[in-house]
Amino acid sequence: MKRVLTHWDLRKELKINRQETDISEFIPVRNFQHEIVDGLVVVIAYRTKQSFLDRTIFKKWAEKPVKIDLDEIGSYVWKLIDGKRNVLEITTLAEEHFNEKIQPAKERVSLFLKQLHKNNLITLYMKS
Repeated sequence: MKRVLTHWDLRKELKINRQETDISEFIPVRNFQHEIVDGLVVVIAYRTKQSFLDRTIFKKWAEKPVKIDLDEIGSYVWKLIDGKRNVLEITTLAEEHFNEKIQPAKERVSLFLKQLHKNNLITLYMKS
């Protein structure tokens, strides 16, 4: 059974611990498709929460996908998210690939994945 870490769980843990939550054992899974443009990833996301105005007045605008351009490091990390590797493995691979450019690797990758999770672009699972 996999334990899903929701945004609210993460927020609650941060409040309780008053420190950074270690997500190194969690497995990230992509929630949206992507495309490669000039070697960089562009995430194609759809709005999941729409207000009444979005659904009625701005219907055509609300149905259009949002394209999110990732930088070189973000693109590399996004490509490593396959639902099998945990955050620690992804961090290690990114650190080997970028060397000094990504230092401190653990904090940068962890923060990036937390931001993706907060914006519902990925889901974090804990293997049990």
